Amino acid sequence: MTRAWVAGIVLAALSLLRAQDAPKVSEGALTIEDVLTYAMQGMTDEFIINQVKRNAKPFDLNSDEVAALRERGISDAVIGYMRNPSQPYTPPPPPAPPPASSNTGSPPQPPSPAKSKPPSDPRILKLPPEAGIYYLKSEVDFATLDLKPMVPSKQPGKMASLSGGLLNGHIVGSLIGEAAKTRVAGPSAIFFFRLGEKASIDDLALLSVDPSGNQRDLDFGKKPGKPVFPVSSVKQFESKEIVPGIYRLTVPLSKPGEYIFFILGSGDEKKGLLGKGYDFGVDKPGKTPAASGVTK
Repeated sequence: MTRAWVAGIVLAALSLLRAQDAPKVSEGALTIEDVLTYAMQGMTDEFIINQVKRNAKPFDLNSDEVAALRERGISDAVIGYMRNPSQPYTPPPPPAPPPASSNTGSPPQPPSPAKSKPPSDPRILKLPPEAGIYYLKSEVDFATLDLKPMVPSKQPGKMASLSGGLLNGHIVGSLIGEAAKTRVAGPSAIFFFRLGEKASIDDLALLSVDPSGNQRDLDFGKKPGKPVFPVSSVKQFESKEIVPGIYRLTVPLSKPGEYIFFILGSGDEKKGLLGKGYDFGVDKPGKTPAASGVTK
């Protein structure tokens, strides 16, 4: 039984105990597992330290956890910032060249330093660390899509908590607000989806929603808990995994309107919730920049 295998078991057990006994960390906060994932993806210490400092929450690491992190290839520098992310960071200087060889009269060529393989789309290096969907406004700027609940638009009779809003026998859900805060410019757009815990790209559906006064409506079909959306509401998009847990979404936007990346299976009948998703809007051509591609 190797030390690395034992350290891995210790880290997994400690993570499980913390999940049961400690207060839950707010959604999107950096975890030990996130740090390990970055290391497995080949991210540099500088990148991981920047994420830790951005998270701004110190890790309460005991000696067993530190040993397990070292066994998994996490450097002492990263561990130090995990314990105290507020300390300033200065990248280490490049190594000094070796002395000249006295035999040949010329300095030997230093070996090429090992470099981590960059991701296929380097723009993800500037992606916020929290789980969610982000609209790529420019090569260095992202707009965060709001996560919105989809609630029944009507409450008819005693079966309201189970049936939701009804329209000609169909369940109708609504997003509060007549328009999404994040506006996107066409004719196509790029989003990045950082998966959260237990999330899957297969659970994501792009749907159009119909403005109706101060809300936006979506037909869920006739069966509670088993949404069947109209074909006209379902929109196509292309997804590509850049690194584990991060997908690039390419969306054609030929028609202005209101849209939602709906999370399938996110409904909760006991709470009267039909589901939730990330909304955005597409304006007609000719809109001012403040209303097209810029978060209000």
